[in-house]
Amino acid sequence: MNYKHAYHAGNFADVVKHILLVQLLNQLGQKNKPFYVLDAYGGRGLYSLSSEEARKTGEAKGGIQAIMKADTEKAPAAIKDYVEGIKQARFTYDNKVYPGSPWWIAHHVEKTPDGGVRGEAFEAKATEYDALNYQLHKLPIGIHHRNAFEGIAAVIPPKEKRGLILLDPPYEQEHKDFTRLINLLVASYNKWPQGTYALWFPIKNIEAVELFYKKMKRTEIKRQLVCELNIYPNDIAVGLNGTGMLIINPPWQFDNHAREILRFLQPILKVADAPDLSPDSATNVRWLVGE
Repeated sequence: MNYKHAYHAGNFADVVKHILLVQLLNQLGQKNKPFYVLDAYGGRGLYSLSSEEARKTGEAKGGIQAIMKADTEKAPAAIKDYVEGIKQARFTYDNKVYPGSPWWIAHHVEKTPDGGVRGEAFEAKATEYDALNYQLHKLPIGIHHRNAFEGIAAVIPPKEKRGLILLDPPYEQEHKDFTRLINLLVASYNKWPQGTYALWFPIKNIEAVELFYKKMKRTEIKRQLVCELNIYPNDIAVGLNGTGMLIINPPWQFDNHAREILRFLQPILKVADAPDLSPDSATNVRWLVGE
């Protein structure tokens, strides 16, 4: 999946990732204590759904466009917050914008009146960093031209002691990337075991995902939660079957909230040419490793 994210902005995986991020931020903010948030792979921060890349794939139709057309009156709170965030971004910029993870972090910082949240984003690729820095320079988030593997080690543990590290890399070589990311998570956890770590990953090669799970189980890391949503069964060869997130040290009862979120999203994000999947078969929230 050597992908330029502009082709995939606002697709179903983006929607799930960002709603789970909103849920994490909301729960971390429930305690009246400061915390730190880092997006280790910031991308360009804002994406245009009218761009040539987005129009070429049309993936936003099955993601953000489906959500904005859906009835979310009875949705979990994080989904409602996400929809309101999209509306604010479109009011601020234009109706074709889709905000990336750094924008969602900055948006949360803006909503925190006491200044108890500090947000940062790293981007290693020069052209993406330039776009990120240009597009979000007025927002309350620090933008840095840094590599995640070097940068995370330099900023943890943060002065706030509490916080979240979000990792959503492009996965150019899945098996190799999973191995490097496991090593990064282990090193980061050993340095800052109190932190919350959220790693997004694609579900397209189920063998690579299962091997990733096996290797994570062998680490010394406790409290590993897996959240998955599939729009195609794993035995059908398509570009992207599903989306997953591994969360280390999730906030209390995050698993219950995540399960409710994914079950609500599943019928909205289902695709017409896929076999019918029940919520039980399409969504999965489970502890990979417990206490």
